[in-house]
Amino acid sequence: MKNTIDLNLYRFLSLLYDQQSQAKVCHTLDISRATFNRHLADCRDLFANELFIATKGNYAPTLFTTQLMLVVKEPLEQLEQAQQISQSFEGTDANIEYVFHAANPLSTLLTVPLLKGLSNANYHPKISMMDWSLEGVEYPKAGTLAVGISGYPNDLNDNLVERKVGSLALFAYVADSHPLADDKNIDLTQLENFDTVRVSMGTLDGNSYYERLRKRTGIKLEQKLTVASVFSALECAQVSQYVFIGFNMNDASILSGLTKIPVVFQGEEIFFDVGIQYHRACYQHPVVKRIEGLLSTCLKGDLIELER
Repeated sequence: MKNTIDLNLYRFLSLLYDQQSQAKVCHTLDISRATFNRHLADCRDLFANELFIATKGNYAPTLFTTQLMLVVKEPLEQLEQAQQISQSFEGTDANIEYVFHAANPLSTLLTVPLLKGLSNANYHPKISMMDWSLEGVEYPKAGTLAVGISGYPNDLNDNLVERKVGSLALFAYVADSHPLADDKNIDLTQLENFDTVRVSMGTLDGNSYYERLRKRTGIKLEQKLTVASVFSALECAQVSQYVFIGFNMNDASILSGLTKIPVVFQGEEIFFDVGIQYHRACYQHPVVKRIEGLLSTCLKGDLIELER
């Protein structure tokens, strides 16, 4: 075993230990498969150990690797936090690339406010809006600030911080011919008798909000149709008896032939709590606080203008 090692190889080993996939590590580190194989060969040479057993693209750690990670992970995380802060946030935010991982319905609501809030006449940062991804938030690419936006709360590991930034009232969108179309409010209990169309949440798609709602109210909603976007959900509600449960949209964004009705339970409005997630290295940083403020302000004026 050699006495010195490139710290980048420690990060490579740590990622491979966590993800156990060549494809995922190559994507996270933005390296080729040839570089991956070279890094792994260097590590095996340095530690005089196989380190991982490869089977059909999956890499299972050896006992030596598992023991090694117990020693390496904490100091490596501390070094990465210091590096991320010094590279991305030193003095100015002009060199930050913002990557927002947002559930689709929230992306529809928040993209334009984030663009306006993070830009000015002299500064137009690089901003990407992606599907929600835990890995994307936990393992951001170098030089990027990754922020997740989704329902709140979630079960996350210790590498991530989650904070509530606001709540959105829920509304039902139904065709004008729907039996509920003339109701002033729709009680949640009424929706048990109707099928609903829902928007996919990407990798967050575990129906966690519906499950929390069921535990709180005892009401189970049937989601028999799942679509990719808010606009598609509205189109389906427009031509069928499906009910779409969504956020508040301005009248100009609502398709003709649809009616918007507030959803209540026992006479009280129902709200969808929204939270953001980011790496703990960014906790309390001014840039993150500004993003929290932008989202909080936007959610207080929760009227959506739908982009088709």
